[in-house]
Amino acid sequence: MNIEDGQLIGKNTQIMNEEEIKKAINSLKKLMEYDVENVITYHGGPFNDNPNQKIKELVLDD
Repeated sequence: MNIEDGQLIGKNTQIMNEEEIKKAINSLKKLMEYDVENVITYHGGPFNDNPNQKIKELVLDD
């Protein structure tokens, strides 16, 4: 995950191959089991605007 323009984003199809994308989605699915209050990304910093819902959207958008 990264933050771009203040929004939490998932996979980057420009740099990830199909196998990497599947692994990323599986990792996000695991996070859905938790009550996430904050996400801190290497690229973009903290995100705390309903991260549970956003993670769910990233999984379902795949």
